[in-house]
Amino acid sequence: MNAGDRFGDYVIVKHLSTGGMAEVYLARMSGVGGFTKPVALKLILPHLAADSMFIKMFLDEARLAVALSHDHIAQILDLGEKEGRYYIAMEFAHGRDLQQISNKTRKTGRLLPLPYAAKIISQIAEGLYYAHTKTNPQGQSLGIVHRDVSPHNVILTFDGTAKLIDFGVAKARISYQEEEEGILKGKFSYMSPEQIRGMPVDPRSDIFALGIVLWEICTGAKLYRESSELLTMEAILRKPVPKPREMRGDMPPDLEAIILKALAKRAVDRFQNAQEMHQALEGYLGRSGWTVGSPHLAEFMKKLFPDDYEETRVLLAQEQQKVETEQKTAEEEFVPWEPYEHQQPQEDPSPAPGVHPPPRRPMTPQPGVPSPPPRKQSSPVTWILIILLLLLIAGAGFILYRIYSEQPAPAPARQAESGTLLIESEPEGAAVNINGKPEGTTPAAIRNLPFEEELTVRLEMKGYQVFITPVLLTAKKPEFTLRAQLKKK
Repeated sequence: MNAGDRFGDYVIVKHLSTGGMAEVYLARMSGVGGFTKPVALKLILPHLAADSMFIKMFLDEARLAVALSHDHIAQILDLGEKEGRYYIAMEFAHGRDLQQISNKTRKTGRLLPLPYAAKIISQIAEGLYYAHTKTNPQGQSLGIVHRDVSPHNVILTFDGTAKLIDFGVAKARISYQEEEEGILKGKFSYMSPEQIRGMPVDPRSDIFALGIVLWEICTGAKLYRESSELLTMEAILRKPVPKPREMRGDMPPDLEAIILKALAKRAVDRFQNAQEMHQALEGYLGRSGWTVGSPHLAEFMKKLFPDDYEETRVLLAQEQQKVETEQKTAEEEFVPWEPYEHQQPQEDPSPAPGVHPPPRRPMTPQPGVPSPPPRKQSSPVTWILIILLLLLIAGAGFILYRIYSEQPAPAPARQAESGTLLIESEPEGAAVNINGKPEGTTPAAIRNLPFEEELTVRLEMKGYQVFITPVLLTAKKPEFTLRAQLKKK
């Protein structure tokens, strides 16, 4: 669909994204009196909408999620079907997800400030606890578990509020794929050990995933990224978690302890509910002396994404103006119907015999009311001049088009399409892995690496701690030398 198209009660403003389950649009919901509200409209893809099993799961889970109303959860506003397409209208969280934020901060040569990272995850933990403990009107637990907590599903708005999206949607998708294909599907890098083993999941599974997100936004690297899904699952089950202090020197011990507790392999060793994790993070912020509130996060976001913020703000303002203009036009065109105006009641409409009705007097203008001006008619000469002028403009445009189309376009300057990463270590001979793929031992020169793609470099050597760091190559910086000092265990 395109901007301006109407879908039920919604008008499409802009296409936002397309995923494996739905197309997402920025849309506006309009009502009486010029009311309008921006929403994120998710349209289920046709091949899924045609499957009755998936639709049943989707509707069952979405109905539960509709009951959630919390500052740190993007609320579902509407759920339904229109012209054979199922949809969800969600609160539009005007911001960027944590993956986009992490990528942008790394491009500027920095990492997310630790107090900001802690505050964002603290807010999400607060929202998770609300959802995990939500009950029905009879006081029975709804048993809600998100099952897909990841950087892509955490939005930090330009107002400085963190929101978790896609509640209820994830379980429907994952459950459907498991039943349909008989295998585990999902974002493997953020699954808990019990989820990978196919065991029943509870709120502690979401806490493990939230711990991965916190580890990654603090270090700027990927925690579980191997060369295959099988190796990724094996790493989650078996590999010890690298200490964040090895990745970031300013990591305080108490924040590191919170991260490692959330990432415990056994569920009984983690925080037992999201409120415990929220309180632990708030305690760290209090001890650190940092006071982080929504104004600080809002200012950070507007400085990090100034163009994106302004573009969407202007777009929403234009949509509001459209609604107000439509409302004003409708009010001006409204003419009240008053059937008895200027009429006198009569007892008998027929005149008596021999009595002639008085002649009708011509209508005279009312005092203070101007008479309408006489309507002018365009003469044939005027129309002929207009047509000649249009033909003249069209001819000039055709001549200009021929002139410019015959000129050869300048050849674009060729730029390098890939870069080179040089890796050195002390001592030498460490095994090199980039995004989970083996690349020999140090010293190493890895060529043909793509630009603007997140690279996680992992160095491993017997007797030494694992070294992990993110690297980003760009057209302006096509070659980078990484020097690593390995630490003994």
